[in-house]
Amino acid sequence: MCVGNVSKTLQERTELPDEAITVLSSLASNWSLLADFALSDLVLWVPTWNEGGMVAVAQIRPATAPTTLAEDVVGSFAPRGRFHFLDQAEVLGRATITRDVAKPLSPIGVEAIPVKWGDQVIGVIARHCSEAPRVAGQLEQVYLESADAIFAMIAGGVPWLPESLDGFDGWEMPRAGDGVMRLDASGKVDFASPNAVSSFRKMGLAIDLVGQQFFEIVKKMSVAPAGMSASLVKVARGGATAIADLDGDGATLMLASHFLCPGPITLGLEMGAQCTIIVIKDVTDVREHQKELLSKDAIIKEINHRVKNNLQMVTSVLRLQSRRASDPGVTEALRDAQARIGVIAAIHDSLSLEGATSIDFDAFIESLFGLIRNDSVELETEMQGSFGTVNSRIATPIAMAVSELIHNSEKHARATKILVQAGHEVGQLTVSVSDNGVGATDSPMSLSEFTACGLGLTIVSDLIVGELNGHVEIEPMELIEGVGSGTMVRITVPLSRRDAGA
Repeated sequence: MCVGNVSKTLQERTELPDEAITVLSSLASNWSLLADFALSDLVLWVPTWNEGGMVAVAQIRPATAPTTLAEDVVGSFAPRGRFHFLDQAEVLGRATITRDVAKPLSPIGVEAIPVKWGDQVIGVIARHCSEAPRVAGQLEQVYLESADAIFAMIAGGVPWLPESLDGFDGWEMPRAGDGVMRLDASGKVDFASPNAVSSFRKMGLAIDLVGQQFFEIVKKMSVAPAGMSASLVKVARGGATAIADLDGDGATLMLASHFLCPGPITLGLEMGAQCTIIVIKDVTDVREHQKELLSKDAIIKEINHRVKNNLQMVTSVLRLQSRRASDPGVTEALRDAQARIGVIAAIHDSLSLEGATSIDFDAFIESLFGLIRNDSVELETEMQGSFGTVNSRIATPIAMAVSELIHNSEKHARATKILVQAGHEVGQLTVSVSDNGVGATDSPMSLSEFTACGLGLTIVSDLIVGELNGHVEIEPMELIEGVGSGTMVRITVPLSRRDAGA
């Protein structure tokens, strides 16, 4: 279940405050590493609003072990008394742990770990461990020891995730299989998985990782021009929970460190000393791809900026030409051309400032009012609804069409009030331009009649119907308290996910 659905379920079926919902949502979106370490399926249960039981809001399977739960249990309801281990963990605020004395790291059956927010239990993690033998070597032992430490921190209300993960997608975060290292209290490496060793070998490290001060290793490997970042220093020294990239010769590694400090709550087990677990992921190809995208984005922005400048130059030439024209008709035509080119230039200006592929269309439509405003006419404009972010592929045609309609309302219909209404729904975008002018028609018009009204309306039809496969309607209306006969033109444009800026 995605994070948005987790938050929605928590809001609908619990009485938890927003802060607690944020804690649980963050846990559900970032606990894949915990499932890997635990070698177990994890299910997050939360008490329902009527205290009648608990509902499963999230589930995760490990990438390091076979799954135990063949079916998805998200959405299942467990009334009071059905699962005693859930009830006990919630009511007593203590983990339900059952272990074999001879194998203290291997769970027997299902374990329940309370999730605390302050002193309040806001959820319970059910750990479903398979019956297959677990501790096969030091790697599995480190995994299970780390899992017990993290569970103890969760049960004690101690944060174990970095403060901010906003800049990272779930797929980008490293998992246990990517590579794991453990630092002791002094910052020395006391364990490194084969994949972790391979990652540093790719950077050219020839010595063994185990037994080395990790900070010295990172300082030696880093080739970043600006030196080691503050977050990288925190990760390298140990004793901190943070995320940083290590740029080395031939590779870039993402390092996610977790300072494990179970504190007084130890799940009833003998916990090890405080340590730092560092999960390593080779992101060389990902970072190179991101750099290419940033470079292309910068180039496209620069192109849009130059196009805008060139269009402004064309507008200046047309303005000079219009001043020299003796025919009023030619002067008017040149001024109309200036206005249309100005709209296109404004689009490219927005793309050069905001982004290479999409723009905030609400802000742009507001700016259109200023572009077509006539100082000799007292014009009242208003915008209702929202377009949101629109892909540049359709932004220019729609902007041109709306500009033509606003211009027609002000110039030909002699309107004093213009209303632009926007609607952005799944699969389509709608915009209507209404005015209180003299009115273009007494009844709804067909497309052929519509395009026969003039060049501006023909442009609207060509842009919306011809280029965007949209639909245009025009009909009379009484816009504002019956003032003027008024006209409304409604444009509907089909949207793909890419066009909608998704």
